[in-house]
Formats: sequence, C-alpha cells, structure tokens
Amino acid sequence: MKTPTIPMSEPTTQPEPVTQPPKAVRRPLSELLPTGGMRVFAAAAMLALAAGSFARYGLGGKGLLGAVFCPTLVLLAVIDLKHRLLPNAIIGPAIVVVGVIVAVSAPHDFLGHLAAAAALGGFFFAFAAIFPGSLGMGDAKLGFLLGLALGAKTLGAALIAFAGLLVAALWVLATRGVSSRKDAIPFGPFLALGGILTFFLGS
Repeated sequence: MKTPTIPMSEPTTQPEPVTQPPKAVRRPLSELLPTGGMRVFAAAAMLALAAGSFARYGLGGKGLLGAVFCPTLVLLAVIDLKHRLLPNAIIGPAIVVVGVIVAVSAPHDFLGHLAAAAALGGFFFAFAAIFPGSLGMGDAKLGFLLGLALGAKTLGAALIAFAGLLVAALWVLATRGVSSRKDAIPFGPFLALGGILTFFLGS
C-alpha cells in the first residue's frame, strides 16, 4: 500500500531589495556660516573691504559694486575653506545684485562684463566636466560672478588664482610629502583673492 504524498512547492526566493544610493543632503546656509573667531575675522574683513571700496572709488556705482562683490568673496572663501562648498544661496543673489549694479552704473560695459562672465564660467564648467573632481560647479558659478564684476580684468584675477593654487599645492607637497598629492585644495579662496586684488589694484 502506497503512502500518499503531498506535493510541496519549492520555496520561492525573494528578490533582494535594491538599495538606492544616498541622496546628497543640501545643508542649510545657517550651518555653513563661519562661527567663533572665524566669524569675527570674516565680519571684520567684509566691513573693511566694503569701506575700502567706497574710499577707493567713491560713492558711485563702482564703489557700490566693490562693497557687494568683495565682502561676498570673503564669505565664500571662508565657507569653501572649511566645508569645500560654495553655496548657491550666496552666489545666486550676488550674481543678480552685481549684474544690476553693472547694468545701471555702466550700461555701455555690461555686455563686455557678461561676455567675460560667460567665458570664465564656461571654461571652469568645461574643465569640471572633462576632468571630474578637479573643479566643482560652484567654482564655475564663482567664475561667472568674477567675470560679471571685473569685465576686462577677469583674466588677471584668474591668473592670480591659478598662481596661488600652484603655490599652495607645492607647499602642501613639500610639507606633507608625495602622499598628499591627491589631497583636495579648495579653489574658492584663491578665486576670491584674485578677484579682490584685481578689483582694488585695477584702474
């Protein structure tokens, strides 16, 4: 006599859940602003540069341009130095304000400034796209801001920035050894330095 058998279905394997890569968290601007002693330094430098711009160029359009442009560069440099980030919440409004000041105070030069902004910002954008990890989109936007504010003097600011970056890279290599060759150096502070020096040293 045969024992009845109950057919058993083979266990079905459950598909493993697909893990999505973590999304980049956009940090609020309040977390990026300098604190402590760095806040005091940044505030003092920003006030000094704003006053220096009016003292150097008067109360007209160029003095106002420097009073907006140079303190913005200081704030961006401090943030980039610590967080390796150039926030859109600062660069975006600065581009709008600088563009309006240039358009109103020097309308005959506005297209030249816009062309310089597109040239430097576009160059940084292309460089970042061709060589990932070299420059960021924040650097491209900052380059656009520099060109918009400086116009024909933009090239001088870019050369100062690249020279400063080269000196910093050689210093890091000399002090930390060959193992530091892959260490990331923020470009924002050097762009800020080039922009400020060019603005005040130019005619």
